[in-house]
Amino acid sequence: MKNNTIVTAGGLNYFWGIFLLLASIRKSGMDEPILVGTNKFDDHCYRVLKQFGNIEFFSLDHAERSLACHKAELMLKTNTEYITWIDSDGLFTGNCSELLLPPDDMQVHIRKRGIEEMPLPYPPQFDLHKILPQWKKDVEQITGKVGPEIPNVEEFGSCCTCTISLARKHEDFLRLWHTMMMTHLPKVDIGVVDKTLRYYHLLDESCFNACVLFDPNAPKVTEIYQLDKDRSRFYVHNSGRIKPWKGWIPSAVKNFDATVSIVEWAISEKLELPSAVPYSLKRSHKTLCTLGARPFELWHKIKRRFRS
Repeated sequence: MKNNTIVTAGGLNYFWGIFLLLASIRKSGMDEPILVGTNKFDDHCYRVLKQFGNIEFFSLDHAERSLACHKAELMLKTNTEYITWIDSDGLFTGNCSELLLPPDDMQVHIRKRGIEEMPLPYPPQFDLHKILPQWKKDVEQITGKVGPEIPNVEEFGSCCTCTISLARKHEDFLRLWHTMMMTHLPKVDIGVVDKTLRYYHLLDESCFNACVLFDPNAPKVTEIYQLDKDRSRFYVHNSGRIKPWKGWIPSAVKNFDATVSIVEWAISEKLELPSAVPYSLKRSHKTLCTLGARPFELWHKIKRRFRS
């Protein structure tokens, strides 16, 4: 058995996402044990996912916040030497087992956003000179320890919490991260971004960055992220609001073939599917999905505007 557990989570609206992720793991020959955090699952859901073997479940029916705010809680439920979180709106294009873990047990393998991405974690309307001291204060209040000095964020960047891999020896760090989320994030499921929050608008990601910056015992962030270098062994993350099992948008449609190949593999293996294959996950619809990606995205933006 591998010394690393893959952890993910989702509710019924992400059931196809979890299926695609788990199918991609097994299709690629990755044999890690998997822990799935569930929300409102029924017998059908469990039956479908158990097909992938070596799967355990943990109910998050008690969750009052977005399931993303329970990443650390789930990671602490594992018992292997290493723990790897993977967002359930992504999939692997090949066997990435050797790429998941950090180089040593003092580091956390996670992607750092480049400067060109910085407007997302730190938009212009948020004052960094106030955010970072507040993060430092909040972490120190929980740890009872004086944290490092405030860093140059443009040099550090910002960690993206769609994939996280670290050794079990950092359980205290995971507990700190969980406590930060339960303390500073409101008890409401608003998704993964809440722009009304002055200091923690990226929710789990903001809290993670506060911890990794100001916990004196935090693991060191890896300099090189391994899961975006080789398209044959790649973590494809569909981070947009609209997910592939609902439709395609321009930023994601490049992943059409990689995604549909997972569905085709599952069918060839005679696996029970979450439901009938959605229109957007049928290869015969590739041209229409590609041409319609921009209008589809605009239609959803208009719908959101009228709802707000």
